[in-house]
Amino acid sequence: MVYGFSPYGARGEVVRVEVDVRRGLPGMDIVGLPSSEVRESRDRVRVAIRNSGFEYPAERILVSMSPAEIPKTGAGFDLPVALALLERTGQIRLPDPVLAVGELSIRGGCIAVRGTFSAVLGARERGIPSVIVPGKSLKALAGVRRVTGMLLVVEDLRKLRTHGLRRVAPADRYEKPGGVATSMDDISGQPTMKNAAAVCAAGFHNLLLMGPPGSGKTMTARRLTTLMPILSKNVALEVARIHSMRGMETARVFDEPPIRIPHHGASLEGMLGGGRYCLPGEVSLAHRGTLVLDEATEFRPQVLQALREPVENRSVAIARAGRIEQFPAAFQLVLTSNLCPCGQLGRERGRCMCSMQEIARYWRRVGAALLDRIDVRVRTSYSGSEKRAPSHGELSRRVASAVERQERRFADAPWNRNGLVPAEGADRYLPLSRDLQRLLLAAMKKTGLSDRAAASVRAVSRTIADLADRDATFAEDILEAAALRSAGADRLVGREPV
Repeated sequence: MVYGFSPYGARGEVVRVEVDVRRGLPGMDIVGLPSSEVRESRDRVRVAIRNSGFEYPAERILVSMSPAEIPKTGAGFDLPVALALLERTGQIRLPDPVLAVGELSIRGGCIAVRGTFSAVLGARERGIPSVIVPGKSLKALAGVRRVTGMLLVVEDLRKLRTHGLRRVAPADRYEKPGGVATSMDDISGQPTMKNAAAVCAAGFHNLLLMGPPGSGKTMTARRLTTLMPILSKNVALEVARIHSMRGMETARVFDEPPIRIPHHGASLEGMLGGGRYCLPGEVSLAHRGTLVLDEATEFRPQVLQALREPVENRSVAIARAGRIEQFPAAFQLVLTSNLCPCGQLGRERGRCMCSMQEIARYWRRVGAALLDRIDVRVRTSYSGSEKRAPSHGELSRRVASAVERQERRFADAPWNRNGLVPAEGADRYLPLSRDLQRLLLAAMKKTGLSDRAAASVRAVSRTIADLADRDATFAEDILEAAALRSAGADRLVGREPV
């Protein structure tokens, strides 16, 4: 039995490909909800088989793809259809069962397609021991070892006719994409901003950096993931599978947390996912990593407001054609913004000409509901500090130690970071003594904290204690967490600062 793969949805679907050859007018029919690309494979398969020295049957051919209710998309069905037809007519022999994925050129060459990584993982989950891929797909499969019983490569159908299938072992890790390595040491001074970044990296907390242009907001946001430890093997596979659905397996290092920085013109579909083939959006591509919205106030308000659910639920549900696809979206949200439309507010020698109404309208694009989900807010400036800024190595070591402490604490929980604990789980997983509860209640009354904000302060205070390598939360941790939240822009959207 030959299987193919449809790169539709969050993970794709393994599809059974069956071929029947019978007497009748020559031609090929494909059934099973094929897309236009799949229907076009009839001509590519016919020409590729003939140009490779095989015999194309002058009979009626029926190709059935099942389950029938699953949309069949992409050009990756060329190879499984061709192999199933050649096996059905007795011209080749294949392992049974086998999954194949790849496009064919008219000369019989095999072309890599998106979703190959996810197809290999899908074969493992279905218990299919053998996978056939084009040779150029091996780079996309790097970082995986023994994910399937047998990985077979076919460069083109002509070589398949003369040399058969070639068995290979995929590389154990990616080659790191070229570029200059970055770190927090690239930022001069800014001890407050660097320490806040370490808190967010350690606890997976959402972050808002606001200040005048050139004060280090974007540089800090882009370097936040460099403080995080590498992903575990299972999590790295999960992330790579999502990127595979977009054909982006090799765009990042396999075991490093992903970072996505979409342009402020991004559409709702591009941010959340969906579209014709229901593919993952930016929030899913940032899963287990960081989603940076640089100059967040320039994004469309409906795009920003749509982020509230994935920030809260850590997933996105997309309904398309009678199917509901659940996309993972456990990302860390980082917003950067100027303080006013002209960018002069906050500059020592700048002169802001914006009215209060213009500033309020500027921040109202973000909205109070999304701001309430931001755990740490930092006002940036050009002014230096006599306090020594910690080095990147110091911050990384503290973050790694804090993450290990959290993973031990949440060993039996469905989450592993303080920032992922929901408000309803705070009492159980982030306990406070009675004195600290009274202190937190006093802070709620003084600054108007919502219940969600109070749970956020509790989680951040626990992360501060973890960074200090302490088992217990102290009063100064609560006060520091409240201070990190108090620099918000809520008053600019018609609310008191929280």
